[in-house]
Amino acid sequence: MRRRITSLSLLAFLGLGTAAFAQVTGVVNDADNFPEADVEVSVKGTDKVVYTDQDGKFDIDAKIGDILVVNGKEFSVTSNALGTLKYAAATNSTVDLGEVVVKSIFNAPSKSGVTTVKAKDLEQMNPSVSIDQMLGGKVAGLSSQAMSGAPGATANVTIRGAIGLNGGVKSPLYVVDGTYMTADDVNAINPADIEEVKVLKDASQLAIFGSRGANGVIIMKTKSAKKGESTISYSARIGMNEMMNLPNINLMNANQLLNYQNGLSKLTDANGEALGLGIARSAEEIATLSKNNHKWSDDLYKNGLTTSHFVSVNKNDGDTAHNFSIGYDKNEGAVEYYNGMERITASLNITSKAKEWLRYGINLNGSYTTIDAPRDRVNAQSPFYNTLLNRPYTTFYKMDANGDYLLDADGNRIYNSGGNTMGYAVADEMEKTDAQTRYLRIYGTGFVEADLWKNVSARTTLGATYNRIQYENYLKPSAALSQLLGDGGSKTDRSTDRFDYNWRNEVSYENTFGGKHHLRVTAASEYINQSLYSMTMYGSTFPNDNLSTQGLAVNIGQDSFTNRWRVTKFGYLGAASYDFANKYFVDAYIRRDGTSLAGLNSKYGTFWGAALGWNIAKEGFLRDSKAVNNLTLKASYGEVGDDSAIARYANLTLLQLDQTYNGQATAFPDGNLSNLNTTWETNRKLNIGLDYGFFGNRLTGALAYFNDVRSNFIFNQYLPVEAGGFTTYINAGKLATNGFEFDMNYDVIRSKNFDLSVYGNITTLKYKVNKLADSQDMLLVDSSYENLAHVAGGKPYQFYLVRYAGIDSATGKDLYLDKDGNVTDTYDGGDAVATNKTPLPTLMGGFGLNAKLYGFDINADFTYSAGGYMYNNTYQYLTDPVSTNNKVVEAANYWTAEGDNAQFSRPTVNGTEYSTKYLESSDYIAFRSLSLGYNFTNLVKGTFIKNLRMFAQVQNLALWTNYHGNPIAGTGTSESSTTTSAGYVSNSFTAFSYPLVRSYSVGFNVSF
Repeated sequence: MRRRITSLSLLAFLGLGTAAFAQVTGVVNDADNFPEADVEVSVKGTDKVVYTDQDGKFDIDAKIGDILVVNGKEFSVTSNALGTLKYAAATNSTVDLGEVVVKSIFNAPSKSGVTTVKAKDLEQMNPSVSIDQMLGGKVAGLSSQAMSGAPGATANVTIRGAIGLNGGVKSPLYVVDGTYMTADDVNAINPADIEEVKVLKDASQLAIFGSRGANGVIIMKTKSAKKGESTISYSARIGMNEMMNLPNINLMNANQLLNYQNGLSKLTDANGEALGLGIARSAEEIATLSKNNHKWSDDLYKNGLTTSHFVSVNKNDGDTAHNFSIGYDKNEGAVEYYNGMERITASLNITSKAKEWLRYGINLNGSYTTIDAPRDRVNAQSPFYNTLLNRPYTTFYKMDANGDYLLDADGNRIYNSGGNTMGYAVADEMEKTDAQTRYLRIYGTGFVEADLWKNVSARTTLGATYNRIQYENYLKPSAALSQLLGDGGSKTDRSTDRFDYNWRNEVSYENTFGGKHHLRVTAASEYINQSLYSMTMYGSTFPNDNLSTQGLAVNIGQDSFTNRWRVTKFGYLGAASYDFANKYFVDAYIRRDGTSLAGLNSKYGTFWGAALGWNIAKEGFLRDSKAVNNLTLKASYGEVGDDSAIARYANLTLLQLDQTYNGQATAFPDGNLSNLNTTWETNRKLNIGLDYGFFGNRLTGALAYFNDVRSNFIFNQYLPVEAGGFTTYINAGKLATNGFEFDMNYDVIRSKNFDLSVYGNITTLKYKVNKLADSQDMLLVDSSYENLAHVAGGKPYQFYLVRYAGIDSATGKDLYLDKDGNVTDTYDGGDAVATNKTPLPTLMGGFGLNAKLYGFDINADFTYSAGGYMYNNTYQYLTDPVSTNNKVVEAANYWTAEGDNAQFSRPTVNGTEYSTKYLESSDYIAFRSLSLGYNFTNLVKGTFIKNLRMFAQVQNLALWTNYHGNPIAGTGTSESSTTTSAGYVSNSFTAFSYPLVRSYSVGFNVSF
């Protein structure tokens, strides 16, 4: 945590001359004259920034005449031996603006369980990438898997393997300047606005946020001006996108597919009868059709543009800080006919000191985003299905025998529907569908803080988010699908209005006494209200392609509807934090929460956390050590409650009123019986860690062991048919997740003109189901896209499949294992077993390097994941001999004669079977980002320009994996399985979703 400091001692080494640079060193102390760690020290007007080590020491390149800025306060370098510079001691009644935003207990003041990511660590990514994706590989214990490569897509983010036993994603809580936001709202945040991101993992911190923080908390602080600073900044970039090739997918060309189909047509059964596979053609026909060879990806993909502009104005005169920004981002993606994402953002942040004892602030942010994206489903309506499966010997447009294009009545070329077995021309739907989703998001906070009397302050904070989503999908009357359905064109309109707010009130006592004892005690309350209204309307039969409002539809669907819900929560907490001489630390929290989601008898729960810390480096036996600068041992334990899996209104027995019988309204139970005792899921969290800094803090980092035990999961229990066949929600089950985290940053070289540092983090994860509902040994996951099972005493979410055992070289048949492990050549779905393989990775992390050389800078970032498995529907489609769609080249390597060592079995009319044959390891290493820049600071020195940097950047350079396709697909098909679907498990399968996109961009940053 960066804190405003109140005293400073500075000693400059002798320089090389009045115009030469030298290493200026110093020590930063806090108000009680103790060394202050992690304080920012910079040379004004340059990009030179360092941070103090654990002893408050720093060294920085500077010369006589330069201005050192220490957390907003300025000091002139007037000689090569400055002596000592001191701040006037702060009084209890004086609070600097820099401290205002960290007074709240909800801003993670504890030193335990916090990982901080700075703005400079996020700047290397394209700003159209959501900030949750940017965090991938940056934080130990945090997994970020993009749901797809589409512009505007967010990520499935989990912290320390947070999962439940009923599917879904256990997303962390996002807090932006005190405003609570959901994972769906993250795309509203402009990454250029963010100054730092704190990731909270330990129960001692999460207990502060109650049930909403049960799965981790990500706190984002927007940029603010330092005291005495007045800056105008502008950044811009322009770039190009290209679709990345799917790893290990080598599609057949026209000639290869034609010969493959012809070969299949010659296969016979035991009686010599043709199997009916493939398509028989003469050599002449094959030669003629081969001339049509083309890649469907060339027709359906494009090199889209990406642009970004960001302007910010910041000023801090000591009493009032103003921050204003406006940004524009556009990413066209890489699919023809679609515009991708366009976003406008704006923010206004005002913090002021009305009196010496009274401070207030307001932070207001808004964004307007439009997204249009192609269909993401497992059929020919998906362009990604078509680019892989369409036959390369069929033309994009229909042509006559002379090779001329066929035209429709309006003179337009007609798309060829013969590219795939479904006989569907996806380009027609892509061109003749107007689909767009519009997001208007307004979010912000306001606070008032007062010093009631000496060492006692009070603060009230109101945070709110408003999210309006409007979705339109108009399939024009002229579209081939409209004509096939005979509906004269169809339109879907869907809108939602969601308004959430939280109101927090805090009273804190904080004091330092005896010179070494620091104590803070806080009491707080919090009220949360969430509400949503939605409308869906369907219409059909429209006048023409251009008129699409529902008022012009001849038919309005009877299944049009509106919906409304509300959820409320209330909690109050107590917190205490104590440290002695910045050496020994104790933090404790207790919170009691109530939720309207739980059963009427179990609405409230009490949760708590505690943490201990010991900075061993400050002990006498290490105080004078040059090698050891920080060695802080930490331990924490706590319990947090989670109500995210409880369905809204499941605590009430409801009646359905939307049906009729003989034309009369009816009322009957909706199928769920309320359980008055349904309550919170509980997570007991243990963390033991060590923060370290060695060799003048050249080597810094942390390591930790964590053990999370979750219990009382929410399950849908089926009641006996004799009782009416109803269901009810119960609490049951227990799951343990444990692992290790290791985080490291090493400054390999520190010199005047050359800096080189490397970083890396590793997280290991291990899962074990300790108990299932009703003491079952195994439980199949309800409604999951793939067959998954929980096994008591084993792993959760194991793939439940028939085990593949290879190919019988004598007969060419596929071999399988039955339930008892015996080899058989007969496939039986009843032989499926839990495979001990899950989608959940057991190892993940990131690594990279940062270097500066004579004004140049280079940054490279990598991420990796290992230990997980995905079911590969994509590869199964591309090797199935029954379909006459395109295939991968190796599909032709099938068994033909006894003794063959072929990759695939002898083709049959049954095609490929659902087995472990297509269950593949999803291990990968991704080269996420590479940037090269040059800083013109010296060139513009003495002008009105403070800083100028130009850069070039490439995103998604390379992906190394043995998986056939893209293993970084959080959602295999968003139209069939989403994060809100029952049984959803991230990265459990691939189908035909938006691939990864590589982007190239150039740009500049300038400040005045």
